[in-house]
Order: sequence, then structure tokens, then C-alpha cells
Amino acid sequence: MRVQVCIPHYFREHANPGDNPNGYGSLRSGARLQRSIALSRCITGLLNLQRAAETCQLNISHKRIDHLPNSAEPLEIKICICTDGENRLEDVLDLYRNRIEVITLASENPRELPLACRDHLIANHSEADLLSYMEDDVVIHDPLFFDKIGWFHEKTNHHFSLMPHRYERIDAGSMETLMVDGPLSPSFIGQFSQPQANVANGQFRGIENVSFDITDNPHSGTFCLSQTQAALLRDSELPRDGFVGPLETAATLTVLHRFPVMKPSRECWRFLRVEHGHPSFLHYINTLRHQAAS
Repeated sequence: MRVQVCIPHYFREHANPGDNPNGYGSLRSGARLQRSIALSRCITGLLNLQRAAETCQLNISHKRIDHLPNSAEPLEIKICICTDGENRLEDVLDLYRNRIEVITLASENPRELPLACRDHLIANHSEADLLSYMEDDVVIHDPLFFDKIGWFHEKTNHHFSLMPHRYERIDAGSMETLMVDGPLSPSFIGQFSQPQANVANGQFRGIENVSFDITDNPHSGTFCLSQTQAALLRDSELPRDGFVGPLETAATLTVLHRFPVMKPSRECWRFLRVEHGHPSFLHYINTLRHQAAS
């Protein structure tokens, strides 16, 4: 399986919080180290998902390299980092220079870089089996992440989009993680879809039973299209706004305007999840009331 990933990357520190009313990590003052770590983890996570035909072992005893066959289906991931050519973390990108492609996309408004990245992904990669858009602080740990999405596309005949749950680690007391994309207000999400719990279920690889919701919050900071879905979007006008801001429109409305978006049901949330590598929501743990599990 061949996967093409395009990631919009922009970093510019602002001392004045008024320049960053939405609290984006890419504009947060003093966030260079955190943002560098998040970008590095994002890229490394993708590279770690790749599978080739062989694994090599260093055989010190015989002073040789032993080749061992891999049983899993090969998975090739190509990573394209889209920037404005100026506001980017050069030192991090340089670390991966032999394993990623870095391109410059012209845009008069830097806030529209995600839209330009999305357009580039959909317009230029008809050779890939899956096309994935991903914000630069999304970290994938699941080695079967793209296998699961490919399975879902096949089972739904490419009529639906599957988004992962996004989380941040808490690790305090009894709390392990915070799922950061919880329910949106009915009046807002109702403009785009009608959420419904447990509308579908399936058995991944004949072992893991999973149920799916038409989600009440389709945002995940990422989307993944099959080639069939990408071909449909190439022939349509892609949205430029309409879901919060350009960043969220690119990551969410791109698919939501054309395909119903599902996520694994809450009890199955671990089936498909990604980590938000630059935490932005943990402060709510201490400012919002808590509802005990029912």
C-alpha cells in the first residue's frame, strides 16, 4: 500500500497574545522547543509506520548483516512538508532532509497555507492508494493506522470518511488521557451533519469488533482519502472557509462537505486515535467541572 502524506508547516512566534486569538501552537510565544518536538514526533511517527520486505540484523559474531523476511504487507509512506518558504523550523526539517520532501507553496495569507497544502495533496498524487492530510503536531502510534482506514474505505464502498479520535495525555490521578474533540453544539454541527451513535459496526481482520458513530465532532487535525474519494474531490470545488477557520476547514470540511464523517464509537475510541503532540487543551482539566462516569 502506498500512502502520500502532506503536512502544512508554519511556525512564527508572537510575543503579543492578541496576534493569536485562537491559541494556535504555531503562533504561540515561547513555543519553539515544544513545536520542534511535536514536528519531529509527527514525522518520526509516520516513518515508523513504514513496512518493507525485509528487516536487517547486525550479526556481530560473523561480522555481517543478516536479512530477514517480513511477513506483513509492505507499506510505503511519502511525506511532503508544505511551507511558505520562510516561517518554518529549519533545524528540524534539516534532520529529516533525506526522508521527506519540503516544498514552498505561495499564499498571500499565511493562514491559508493549510488550504494550499490540501489542494496540493488532492491535485497531485493520483499514484497513491491513500492520501492523508495532517497537521504538523499530530502523532500516530498505531502501526495499523492506515490499514484500518483502508479497511474502512473498502467496507463502506468509499462512501464515508473515517476520522481518528485525538487525545492529549493527562497522567494525573485516575485520569490517563483527554479526548480533545468532544461533542460540538447541536446548532453548529447540525449545519453539516446529523450525528448518530452506533450506525455501523465491523470486525477488523476478523478479530476486533468495532462500532462507529456519525460523529458529533468531525475534527481530528487530519483526514485520509482513498484514491476513489480523492478523484471525486478533484472534480469538485473544495471549500475555502465555513468550519471555524482555514486550518479547521482544510482538516475537516474538505471531507465533511462531501462524505459523512464517522469516528469509532466512544467505547471503541482506542481503535483509531492520534496524539495531539503539542497539548493545548489540558488547562480545561482544572477550569471545567467534572462529570463522573455513568
